[in-house]
Amino acid sequence: METLRDRILHRGPSTLEDVELFRAVLGSNGSKTTEETLRFVSVNLWLYRKDFAAFFRRLLGIEGLDEERACAVAAIVELGIRLSGGGAPAIREARDVLPFVFSLAQKPQECFMCLNMDGANRILSNRVITVGLVDQALVHPREVFCEAVKERAVKIIVAHNHPAGILGPSPEDVRITKNLSEASRIIGIALVDHIIVTKEGYFSFREHGLL
Repeated sequence: METLRDRILHRGPSTLEDVELFRAVLGSNGSKTTEETLRFVSVNLWLYRKDFAAFFRRLLGIEGLDEERACAVAAIVELGIRLSGGGAPAIREARDVLPFVFSLAQKPQECFMCLNMDGANRILSNRVITVGLVDQALVHPREVFCEAVKERAVKIIVAHNHPAGILGPSPEDVRITKNLSEASRIIGIALVDHIIVTKEGYFSFREHGLL
């Protein structure tokens, strides 16, 4: 009898039905478990995107699906989303962030913003942390990372504007970045970049080797 492995080796995975692809990954799980898992994933992708913890708890509720196989299913779903280009676009370089932060350049006061990202470099959310004078007292790591922890973010990018139009970082900007970088290592949420925007352009700490 031809096994799933034989079919993949000799005819390619495209010859397998969806439920057979799941069975090839989940191993010796019974057909009932595999079918229920596929059905669950198909109708709960919205929950995966909105609340992974809830998605995973429900996934573990499927009879015959242990934690190891549930993790494998979650990995398959995430890989499928990434390869299909689903969800928000990935941030690869500083210029990719500009559509999310360039509105700051029009602000008459300095505003400090934090963008929370997942492991695929997609932006989960962004919010303004402070409005007014940006200094060490106002831009505290606690305020910056608070929302990132709630969002289960893996990485963050921070940004602020210079209303006077000066693109280079001030000594205070450098100190703030250093503090946030040190805090990121302790918290376990990577600080990817600090971007300064003006009406004339942007300055990236990472591109200039300062982060």
